[in-house]
Amino acid sequence: MPTCEVYVVGSYGVAFWIVGEVPAPGETVLGSGFAFGHGGKGSNQAIGAARLGAKCKLLAGVGADKFGSEALELWRVEGVDCLAVRQTTETPTMAGIIILDAAGENRIITDPGANAQLTVTDVETFAASWVDPGILLTQLEIPVETAARALAIGKARGLTTILNPAPARTLPKEIFTDVDILTPNQSEARILLGLEADDPQADAEIALKLRALGVAHVVMTLGADGALIAGPDGITKIASYLVDVVDTTGAGDAFNGALAAGLASGLTLTEAARRGTAAGALAVTKKLVVPALPDERQISKLMKTGTLAYEDQGRFPSHRPSGYRR
Repeated sequence: MPTCEVYVVGSYGVAFWIVGEVPAPGETVLGSGFAFGHGGKGSNQAIGAARLGAKCKLLAGVGADKFGSEALELWRVEGVDCLAVRQTTETPTMAGIIILDAAGENRIITDPGANAQLTVTDVETFAASWVDPGILLTQLEIPVETAARALAIGKARGLTTILNPAPARTLPKEIFTDVDILTPNQSEARILLGLEADDPQADAEIALKLRALGVAHVVMTLGADGALIAGPDGITKIASYLVDVVDTTGAGDAFNGALAAGLASGLTLTEAARRGTAAGALAVTKKLVVPALPDERQISKLMKTGTLAYEDQGRFPSHRPSGYRR
């Protein structure tokens, strides 16, 4: 099957990282390792797919500011078609603040900025460039109605529609029937069902309940345990890789970008999910999201040898990855 295009409707933002403990109300704590860089789930996933050879087009919102201009240059360098990106003077580019603890787990707060201005009309204009077969990938750092419209148009056009439901929230039930592949982590899957994030029901049971909402396939990421796929033929488990965790922030985006790229290249869902798991494992071994998104050579090496493809790591580590949720 020839490679088809990946259309991403999502977010861009600039991210600021600091390592330290989360302060209590009124408390100031000392941190370390401050860094900043490109972020936003839509942008990250589009870049992740492009690095793996996908022809990728992105719709996102940025401000008419320094960060928005830098985003446009980033996409040009990475080979992501950004002609549909909306640059607005009304609001600034999205910003996120990420606190990493000593174990590499993250806590994030964001101001959606220009992403909140991304409208249904923007999606309808962007959709004029969509060609079947194709992959439509969206997330929830943009208005829900905008993501829902993208899924509905994609489904009607015959594209394979992927919803990465992050950040987690409850959604209107009618969205799910337009989703071919739902890619939550364990906590997101439970929140979609109106449950507590740590509900003790088995992951497979949760995935089957999500399918009952009308989703064709659920691909749930399981952190150290890899992923599971719930589809018409039952449950399939995908193993993960053991890596040293440095920063978990971009693991889910690496997974989704690789999943979309794999499907666009003609892989089966199971084959694409295996590549996604490898991409997620590699992503947690480096700080910052965009620098950690792997390329084809790195994923191929990890999948073939079971050892890290980043030469500067120096050894095959023994720690559990926490890419999505433990």
